[in-house]
Amino acid sequence: MDPTTKGAIIGACATAVGAVIAWLGARAQAKAALKAMQVQVRAQRLDGLWQMRRAAYADFLDTVEVLRTQIGLPIEHADHQGGESSTTNLLDARDRPLDATSDMYHKCTLLGLSVTAAEAASARRFTNTVDGVIRDLDAWIVAVGSGSPEQAELSQRLKRGLHGLRDTIDRSDSSRPDGGPRDGPTHRI
Repeated sequence: MDPTTKGAIIGACATAVGAVIAWLGARAQAKAALKAMQVQVRAQRLDGLWQMRRAAYADFLDTVEVLRTQIGLPIEHADHQGGESSTTNLLDARDRPLDATSDMYHKCTLLGLSVTAAEAASARRFTNTVDGVIRDLDAWIVAVGSGSPEQAELSQRLKRGLHGLRDTIDRSDSSRPDGGPRDGPTHRI
C-alpha cells in the first residue's frame, strides 16, 4: 500500500474516532445540561410552592390580627367610657369584625389548599378559637347592655381570649425560623 493511501486511511480512522469521541462528549454534555435544567426547574417549583405557602400564612395571620384588633375595640371603648357605653355603640363596634370574619374563613380555606393536612387542621382550630372569642364578645355586649352583674367576668374572659389569640399568632410566627410555613408536602386539588 502506498504511503498516501495509508495516510488517508489513518486520517479517516482518526476522523471517525474523533467524531465518536465528540459525539460521546456532546451526549454527556447534553445529559449534564438536561440534569442541571431539571434541578433548576425543581428548585424554582419548590421555591414557588414555598412562596405560595408563606403568602397564604401571612394573609391568614394578618386577617386574624385585624379581627383580633377589631374585637378589642369595643372593650377599649367601654373601658374608656367607664362602662357607660351605649348598647348601640357597642353593637356598631360589633359589626366591624363581620367582614374580617368572612375574610378569615376565606383565607383559612386558601391556606388549607397550600399546606399539610395537619397545618390546615390547626388553622381551622384557630378559626374556631376566634369564633369562641366572638361569642364571648356577643355575650359581653348583651351583659353591658342589660347591666348584668356577669359583665366583669365576661370582660375578663374576653380579654383572656384576646391575649390567647395574640399568643397563638406569636407562636405561629416564631415556630418557623423565617416566620413562614414549614417545609413539607402540600395539598393538591
